[in-house]
Amino acid sequence: MKLLIAFLLAALVFWIQTIMYRRLWNKNLGTSLSFDRDVLYEGQTNELCEVIENRKYMPIPILQVKFSITRTFLFEKRNNTNVTDKYYRSDFFTIMPWQKIRRTYPFVCSKRGFYTTDGLDLICRSFFMTERMIETRKGTESVCVLPARIRHKELPDEVNNLLGETEKNLRLNEDPFTFAGIRDYQPFENIRSINWKVTARHDNLSVNTYNTTFSKKVVLLLNVETNSMLHVDEIGEWAIKIAAHLATRFISSHIPTALYTNGTDVSAVRDNPAGLIAGKNKKEKDAALSYVSVEAGADMSHIRAIEITLARLCTSSASCPFVSLMDERIGKDGQNVEYILISNYRKKEITGRFDALRSEGYSVHFIIPAMYSEEREDEFKAERYTWWESKV
Repeated sequence: MKLLIAFLLAALVFWIQTIMYRRLWNKNLGTSLSFDRDVLYEGQTNELCEVIENRKYMPIPILQVKFSITRTFLFEKRNNTNVTDKYYRSDFFTIMPWQKIRRTYPFVCSKRGFYTTDGLDLICRSFFMTERMIETRKGTESVCVLPARIRHKELPDEVNNLLGETEKNLRLNEDPFTFAGIRDYQPFENIRSINWKVTARHDNLSVNTYNTTFSKKVVLLLNVETNSMLHVDEIGEWAIKIAAHLATRFISSHIPTALYTNGTDVSAVRDNPAGLIAGKNKKEKDAALSYVSVEAGADMSHIRAIEITLARLCTSSASCPFVSLMDERIGKDGQNVEYILISNYRKKEITGRFDALRSEGYSVHFIIPAMYSEEREDEFKAERYTWWESKV
C-alpha cells in the first residue's frame, strides 16, 4: 500500500511539474540581444550583449539559447559556435529563480552594411527532462557599419588636383564681408587670402575662408555597376568609400553636397529580393526610375546622413541605368553645380553622355574607382578622367 501511495505521489508531482513547465516556463522570462554601439565605422570593435533574466520562483534546469547573425562580424573563436553562411551560436543555461545572466561577445565589424539580429530560439527542458518546449523571439536590434574612411595621405596626386580645382571653382565668388573660418593653405589658393597673424602664431600657412555670395553646390552621382565581372564586390565597396570621402571633404569645407545613386536601400531589397523593377519591360522600367538620394546640405550632421545612406546601400544590382540617373539629375539645378560621377562602369553610353554634358557647358568630373591591378585603357588616360585606385 505504501509503495502504491509513493508511486501515486510521484506521478502527481511529475504531472504537476509537467503542467507547470508547459504553461509557465516562458512567463516572466526576459531575453534580449543588444549592441554596445549602434553606429560605428568599418574595422572598429563592437560588443554583442546577451541577457537572460528569470523573474519568477520556478527554476529553469536547462535552457538552450540559439541565435545567428551576419558572418561579417568577426567574433573571437569560442565553443558552441559555427560559421557557415552566418555566425551561429548555441549556449546552455541553468537559471535559478530571480536570476539574471549577462554575457558579452566582442567582435570586429569587417564590412560596411546595415545589420539586424535574427532573434532568439529558446529551447527549455522540464525538471525531469521529459518535456521539450520551444519558442522563437524576433530580434529588433540593429547596427549600422559606416564605410571606412580614406586617409588623406592615401589620395593620389591627380585626385588632390581634381578636388582642389573643384573647391577653387566653388569659391570664385566669395563675399569678403561674411567670414566663415580659418583653415590650412592649399597650393591652388590666392596668396592674398593668407591670414599672416594666425600663420605666425601657429607656424603654419593659414587662410581666411568666406561664404559665397550665391548658392553653388556639389552633386555626387554614384554608379554601382562595374565594368567587368572581376572584383565586383571590392570595386563596389571602394566606390562607396570614395563617395563618403568626397562628401566629408566638401561638407567640412561648408560646401553644400548632395548624393544620388542607382544602388538600392537594404530595406527595399529585403521587401523585394527579386528586384525593384524585375519583370518589367524597358518602357515600364524607365517610367519607374528609382534611386537613392540625399539632398544637398552643408552642416556636419549631413556627413553622417550620407554615411548612413551609403552604409545601407546594396550594390548587387542597380535600380536604374546610370545614364537615366544622369539625365534625371544633371541640369536640374542649373549651371551653378559641380557634378562628380563615380563610376567604374565606363561603356560608351556613359562616356558619350559625359562628353556631351561637358560640351554643353556643365562642370562634370569623372572618377573611375578601380582595383590596383585593373588595366587602364588608353582612352581613359586622358585628363578628363580621374583614375582612383584602391591600394588594398
